[in-house]
Amino acid sequence: MNRALDNPVGLPGEPVLPETPHELPFDRGVVDALVDRIRGGERVDLLEAVLDAIDWSAFVTAEGEPLDEAGREDLRSYYGQKWVDIGPLFLAELLSTEFMTEQRARGDVLFSDRLLQLGRNEPDLWHEIRQFFRRKEMVTALLAAAHDPRDGSSAASPEDDDEEDLWE
Repeated sequence: MNRALDNPVGLPGEPVLPETPHELPFDRGVVDALVDRIRGGERVDLLEAVLDAIDWSAFVTAEGEPLDEAGREDLRSYYGQKWVDIGPLFLAELLSTEFMTEQRARGDVLFSDRLLQLGRNEPDLWHEIRQFFRRKEMVTALLAAAHDPRDGSSAASPEDDDEEDLWE
């Protein structure tokens, strides 16, 4: 096994692999392309989509060298096995957060000057807000995983669906 995976929990003085999907570096361009494909009707395995969107070039060996292709595949397999039980709602929340971050970076989503000032002048508060929404995403995933539809009577009928178009 590749040296990068020898110590996933970390020993003193050894590198530690990220434990949760939130800790991984994403290629938001890949996420943006994924959303475009889904808008076009494509169906996807969200765990595979998350693994495809990870920027594997950010990982290096214990010596600081870039991982070779086999090392990247080992790491992808490690995370695929580690997260096989993560539900699709959590993965969708994660990818949507990365998508919105990319939209913000492109200028398609604008923040007010007041919100930008908060991020610049009070980074601890900004971090607190980010942590809040990360926890919210995890609770959403836990709730969705616990969902047990017994009779389907709670589903809304198509006539009752008056949600605005969120694709715009």
